[in-house]
Amino acid sequence: MPLMSARVKRWLPKLIGLFLFDLVWISAIAGRSEWLLATLLLVCLQVALAIRSSAFNWRLYAVFVVLGLALEATVVGVGILTFNGGFLPWWLILLWLGFAGMLMNTLSDLAGRPVWAALLGIASGPLTYAIGIRLGAAELLRAEWLLWVVYAVLWAVYMVVFAVLMQRYVVAQSQSGVVLGRRAR
Repeated sequence: MPLMSARVKRWLPKLIGLFLFDLVWISAIAGRSEWLLATLLLVCLQVALAIRSSAFNWRLYAVFVVLGLALEATVVGVGILTFNGGFLPWWLILLWLGFAGMLMNTLSDLAGRPVWAALLGIASGPLTYAIGIRLGAAELLRAEWLLWVVYAVLWAVYMVVFAVLMQRYVVAQSQSGVVLGRRAR
């Protein structure tokens, strides 16, 4: 029974984080500007959950948000798509704030696993944009195959950077005597 309790304690916050991000995504993509307050509240919950994770670090969180917004700015800048609401609308910024929180909690086990991280990015990244376009969150300006290729590459790179930076953070954390978010005694 103690083994089961440890597993539940470890995986339950990750599952909650994944479910919560699904709500963030739906609120941001389907509701966009009309649901900004709901999206903001969900993002706050997502970040609060992530902060409880031993893998959370504010600097890394900020890096992942900025890299995500740079990813979006790149795609918009080269003219592949445009977002409903402007260059980088508030709902998109909130989506990245929520995603970075989910990433550091739910997907923290990808630290040091860049190949798996890249494969996840390739598989899931472009799909979310294709769905978002169909829900009216963005307008595709080029052939759809280009969207899939560009986002697959960008998401693979983003997720590899995530896996590498998280691994460095975990190593630094363990070398400093921090275990599971607390100093070793």
